[in-house]
Amino acid sequence: MALWQEEFKKKCITAQQAADMIKSGDRIMTGNRDCRAVLRKLVERKDLEDVFYYEPITNFMPDAPGVGEWFHPATSFLNNSTYQLFDEKRVDYIPGEYWHWNKIASTALKCNVAFLEVTKPDAHGYMSMGTCTDFVRKACEDADLVIVETNTNYPFIYGSNLIHVSEVDYIVDEDAENYLLQGAEVDMGEENADTYRTIGGYLSELIPDEATIEVGLGRLNAASLMYLENKRDLGVHTEVYGEILMLLTERGIVTNRAKSEKKGKSVFTQVVGPKRLFDWLDHNQGVELNNCQEVLNPGVIYRQHRMTAINNAVEIDLMGQANAEFLKGKQYSGMGGICNFASGAAANLEGKSIVVLESITKNGKFSKITPCFKPGTPVSLPRTVIEYVVTEQGVAKLVGKSPAERTKALIQVAHPKFRDELTFKAKEMGLL
Repeated sequence: MALWQEEFKKKCITAQQAADMIKSGDRIMTGNRDCRAVLRKLVERKDLEDVFYYEPITNFMPDAPGVGEWFHPATSFLNNSTYQLFDEKRVDYIPGEYWHWNKIASTALKCNVAFLEVTKPDAHGYMSMGTCTDFVRKACEDADLVIVETNTNYPFIYGSNLIHVSEVDYIVDEDAENYLLQGAEVDMGEENADTYRTIGGYLSELIPDEATIEVGLGRLNAASLMYLENKRDLGVHTEVYGEILMLLTERGIVTNRAKSEKKGKSVFTQVVGPKRLFDWLDHNQGVELNNCQEVLNPGVIYRQHRMTAINNAVEIDLMGQANAEFLKGKQYSGMGGICNFASGAAANLEGKSIVVLESITKNGKFSKITPCFKPGTPVSLPRTVIEYVVTEQGVAKLVGKSPAERTKALIQVAHPKFRDELTFKAKEMGLL
């Protein structure tokens, strides 16, 4: 038996034993994948006070009586797992960009315990964080107690996410909860195919050969990229690796041959998609799952060959600012790495920062190009880092343009039924 195997055996505990190690006043940090078996046992305890739990993107939270009372969860990215708890004021929202999460957890919140979800060890005792490394792999260095929970459904992905058995304090293995957090497949339905095909055509004109691309997590830009035409040797340096990037790799459009760094490899810090994507990534030598401190560093992004950032937005105002996280007057998601990629790509002399959105809401009542945001709406991307706005109506080139020229360009890619109203409002606001 290898030394690491002996160590693994000594460190194995039950989920209940792991939960029992938490003390009143502890401050726990975890990644974007939950140690669910441990968490279920922890929130059942009735003898604790003032336990804080920071999970930047919450994908699971037991609806137990203690949640929001003695157990205080906080997140930096709202979703279906937290909307109700947030409305009930049982979970807090902490604004922060993806690559700031380590500083938020370790320095600002002073978290002393780390929970990690990992694969089973390989033949050398290394465990992969599977589908998300984010900040927490690095944050383990600052924790007093590191507890990992194994997951047999995770793909083993190489990169700086790997952690050795010797680097953790305890391992929950036998009664671990083996889930797989799956996302939707790329939308290839006929209902929106014309929109996707049109936007894909515009993106084909904007994305140069050999560009290193980032694709924000979203239905519209992912599906639209299925219609890229005549592109070759694209590279990938992105926050979230989705099914579309696998499909572009299988089609030979993504090769990573021309990248300035990590040639031959797609680099990312999180994976979201269907099971076939996870199966494809398992032990795939052409990909790397790295810490967000590396992947989302704007200086690293800036250095990528022809860095091209492609992100979604909820709405764009006539000054060229984007809201990508607020919907119907409420916090809907969070910042993630959108600003990092937009600013890094905008600074790259051969790069481009692109925002993609449909010109009109699904019900046809509202324009997504709006005169100005409603009071209280945060600006996710300032006008200085958005160079192109793409809708099914066309491409608005904003880089190098005056405020009046930018306003005119944005009105031209708005839905025709709103253009007169937008022009009137722009004149009223002094933009034209």
